[in-house]
Amino acid sequence: MKKKELQIKLQELEGFESPKAELEQYRTPPDLASSVLWNIYLNGEIEGKEVYDLGCGTGTLGIGAKLLGAEEVVCVDIDKEAIDIARKNADKAGVEVKFKKTDVRDVEGEGDLVIQNPPFGSQKRGSDRPFLEKSLEIAPVVYSFHMSETDEFVREYVRSCGGKVVSSEELNFPLSKTMPWHEKEEENIRVRFYRLERS
Repeated sequence: MKKKELQIKLQELEGFESPKAELEQYRTPPDLASSVLWNIYLNGEIEGKEVYDLGCGTGTLGIGAKLLGAEEVVCVDIDKEAIDIARKNADKAGVEVKFKKTDVRDVEGEGDLVIQNPPFGSQKRGSDRPFLEKSLEIAPVVYSFHMSETDEFVREYVRSCGGKVVSSEELNFPLSKTMPWHEKEEENIRVRFYRLERS
């Protein structure tokens, strides 16, 4: 699969029908998802690997990893409606993905890689912490999106979880108007995409 094919496949996936503010349910933009997934794929970290997508939402990152040749993908979310949409999306993309409806703290298992877009902690302070903790328990390598303004906190918290930031890249994250308080049809927010490893 080429990068453009991946992008088209991800653009065809459904988003949230009624996004929940308290869960910060924002779909990972397909263009951005295909770009970061393609780079991870080129690093040789997806094909043939067992990949977890924590807080998977509608499944964009996990389904993308499966399309790029992951041996097994486990998508986890606490919200049943999100899991239902993600299942439909996996069927639409023609891939087999495992789904678990559970709190991220209760996830059991190990994999080669975690790719996640957790809550940023905008609605509930610290809501990204369980994702950082659990991801480093599950896999030796983690890729994770976080707000740029929380960079210092992320680095310190990763260290406290027994991990280290290997690299990070600042990116534009196009946020569509999905919540009642959003004034603009689309707004770019600055995020950092981290590559983490267990120390």
